[in-house]
Amino acid sequence: MKRRTTLLLSSAVTIAALFSFNSKVQAAADPTIKATNYNMTVKLDTRKNQLTEKVTMHVVNNGNEPVKNLLVRNIASGVLKYDHKHFKATRNATTSVKSISSDGQKLSYTTGKDKSNLFVNKNLNAGESTDLTVNVVTGVPKRQDRFGYQNINGGKVYNLSFCFPYLSDYRNGKWNYHPYYDAGENRNSAISNFHVSFFAPKSYKVAASGQSTTKNGKTTITANNMREVAIAASNRFKVDHAYANGVRINDYYLASKNSKQYNKLALMTAQDSFHIFTKKIGKYPYKEIDITEGLLGKDTGGMEYPGLIMIDASGFLQKKHPIFRYDELTEDVSHEVGHQWFYGTVGSDEYMEPWLDEGLTNFLENGVYDLTYTKSKAYCAKLMHSKFYNRKNVKRANTILKANANAFINKNQKANYINHPVNNPPKGVDTEDMAYELGMDFPAVLKVAMGENKFFDALHDYYQTYYLKQATTQDFLNIIRKYVNSKKVNNVINKFIDPKYLSE
Repeated sequence: MKRRTTLLLSSAVTIAALFSFNSKVQAAADPTIKATNYNMTVKLDTRKNQLTEKVTMHVVNNGNEPVKNLLVRNIASGVLKYDHKHFKATRNATTSVKSISSDGQKLSYTTGKDKSNLFVNKNLNAGESTDLTVNVVTGVPKRQDRFGYQNINGGKVYNLSFCFPYLSDYRNGKWNYHPYYDAGENRNSAISNFHVSFFAPKSYKVAASGQSTTKNGKTTITANNMREVAIAASNRFKVDHAYANGVRINDYYLASKNSKQYNKLALMTAQDSFHIFTKKIGKYPYKEIDITEGLLGKDTGGMEYPGLIMIDASGFLQKKHPIFRYDELTEDVSHEVGHQWFYGTVGSDEYMEPWLDEGLTNFLENGVYDLTYTKSKAYCAKLMHSKFYNRKNVKRANTILKANANAFINKNQKANYINHPVNNPPKGVDTEDMAYELGMDFPAVLKVAMGENKFFDALHDYYQTYYLKQATTQDFLNIIRKYVNSKKVNNVINKFIDPKYLSE
């Protein structure tokens, strides 16, 4: 998720100002018990604003011990519980589990205090597998959000994520799950294959994770080797595309006064981001990515999923536009594209160690994309009638960042720790600052302490080592120390990383 906040590391000589155009845990590669395949039939009723879902997951016990129950998460329950508390307009949206069965036999289940947790009474011995089918009917809330619908330009936009049942993570002899967290993510998902039949009115264009084809209101989605599937559908979407590094980039945008500039800048930014991140870190695993335009609410710039990113375009769709809307678009798109590397490809427990996806991605946005001269930023400057953005000032920003990082390294003061869970940030630190801003500062300072070449060699190694797997902070540190294990680097690590929260 992209939160619109201020940079911390560069606050002394704010790098962000240079581009604002204004004057002023050791994780196993896979869980012991996992769903290797999901077959899903999802029907969207746009009159009732309701989803009818049939999800069959192929569950395999690869461990040495039997389990007496399987934990299915109907995450929509957690989302709607939050929505009902904070948004009156969402109270008509509910979720109801109609049945759960295995190999044709109906199963009973219990829920915990968190109604999202469905403890299904199904024994699964070591080495055995089963097909578990969950039937759910879920209302789509009227909310500007990653799960919700909005009325835009005389039509509707449906963002469908955090609404599909899935198997929880089973590691170290227990089911791992986290409560829904609206300001960030609670995901901890292994790679699986998804085959989805999605039904919507014929007038709706559908964007989705993976690859899809639509005919007569049925969209067939194939999303292999992904952590989850997200869908966006609208009867007002227009579609354009571009390519970068062999990847097809599809932009699903909405007609507006500024849609031409929005579409062009979104595609250019995605292209530049793919070029830079592929070169610096490694190859993107999939053949395409979809960008969808919509409204995501206050202070949220975008949301990420494997093969699909949602972008908030309030600055383009509203009648009154702030002057910085173009710059925000480049930041939001580059950030969400960056998540394809950190979260999409290299997974992590986003609730327990949120910096591993948000911090590293914020670094890609602010410390890599922003500090590289690009055509998208140049086009952005042109749209804003600014002559400030040029190669000289990009070089100057890099120099400033290096000086700030060295000043920080040479000080005896400690930074705040970044590797705490979202429900227990360090005292006096906001969770979002811990994950996004301090989480970005850590790799930015490491890059200077290690030297740029060795840092990116290490980041590339981390990416390749945990490609389509899951990593922890300890895994990240092991790779860093493999390349540079100096006193300077360890001093930086000690300033940001709390040893109490490291896995053994």
